[in-house]
Amino acid sequence: MQEACDTGLDKANSPWYTSTEKDYYLNKALHEFAESRYRFFEKDERVRKELLPLVRSTAGANTSIVNYGIIENFMFTLSLSGIFNKVCGVGTSLEPIRPIQLDDEIGMQKDPFNKSGDDNPQYIEENDGVDDIAIIKSDTTPLSYTLKYLKIPRTVFRDVDNPSNNINSEMPIFTHDEIVSIAVRMMMANTEQVQNYQLQQNEIANEN
Repeated sequence: MQEACDTGLDKANSPWYTSTEKDYYLNKALHEFAESRYRFFEKDERVRKELLPLVRSTAGANTSIVNYGIIENFMFTLSLSGIFNKVCGVGTSLEPIRPIQLDDEIGMQKDPFNKSGDDNPQYIEENDGVDDIAIIKSDTTPLSYTLKYLKIPRTVFRDVDNPSNNINSEMPIFTHDEIVSIAVRMMMANTEQVQNYQLQQNEIANEN
């Protein structure tokens, strides 16, 4: 990916960047790529494949609080579900726990058709003064919950002196060209060359 950055920069006659500087921009590009794709995660099969290496799962029991702060490299929630005692009192059931917008919380609790309960659990997100958390709204504390989430992309690193220390991107190979393009754009963003690079990329896209 660094060599691909060099190719893009050389074609635009851009100033030379060190390996450390290229790592910095590649990691910024990885974050931008993941964040831009998140909104389309459940709408597009290609996006799901692009972000699949970042999908993780964690679980908890006997609590209504999901503490994002203790989840390593947590970035975005994908889904939350829980096991609750059945309303009839016999057995348990697995229920999806849906998010509530903060400005809808009070109104939904007054609406008998949308009110939170063990058969319709919901959650809100806020900060407890230390960590970002999700608060599960239900009649009783869930017996357990499962959170599927998107993690922060692994930080890539190239050790010029000792390649055995290299940390490669975990993203699929077919995403690398776009990530490199984002990184090159960032590196050239404060120069007039960024416009020339974008024109060049458009020409390549039109040819394909």
